[in-house]
Amino acid sequence: MTSAKSNIVCFQLRRVALVLVAMTCLCRANLHAQVLPEGGVLIEFIASERQHFSVLTYAQSYLDDQHERVSYGGTLYEGIHSFQLNECEVVAQVAVQDRYSGAIEHRSGLGRVHYERTGELTDDTVYEYRFSLAELNAGEITDSRARPVQFLSDTNFQCHEDRSCSLSWVRLRSRDAEISEIRTVNGIQDIDTKVSSIVLPVASAGSAANAVKVFSSAARACAAAN
Repeated sequence: MTSAKSNIVCFQLRRVALVLVAMTCLCRANLHAQVLPEGGVLIEFIASERQHFSVLTYAQSYLDDQHERVSYGGTLYEGIHSFQLNECEVVAQVAVQDRYSGAIEHRSGLGRVHYERTGELTDDTVYEYRFSLAELNAGEITDSRARPVQFLSDTNFQCHEDRSCSLSWVRLRSRDAEISEIRTVNGIQDIDTKVSSIVLPVASAGSAANAVKVFSSAARACAAAN
């Protein structure tokens, strides 16, 4: 009786093993069927980039509308949070977190100074982009060094990592306004539009140059396949 039970268990284990092997082969086949070779290279590149993120440690000081001195210091983190590729269709998310604190300098008529502390604050922004690699203009994919959008409104930022407060980017352009952009700030969606170009953050200038190559190659392959 014990021998019969053992045989049944062994038979069931073999069936499970065969099913797992079949499922693994099927998943691999589907993966290769849904992604062109150039797309596979792009996925590997993005996977590597997702292990890193861009950082700017900054300080800012300015006079507000009441002519009171406002000083802030913080750290901005930016990176590719997720990247999905199905055939030539991309869904990508870029996450930005700004951690900062500051003080407002209040002066009384007697010349006394009182500082109003803000405490530790955090702003979280997520950009979601949806586009087809086939719709990108491969010849106009470029790399650049530029300030993040959070620093564009003021020139008084000073950054520890880079004197110009610049990060490395790869810019993607579509032939028309075919890129969907959704922006969510602190859990509230405030932008849902179509744009003709976007920028994705990368770890370094060298990574940006490589990003141009892999995105351009994938875009050309997808355009030829359609």
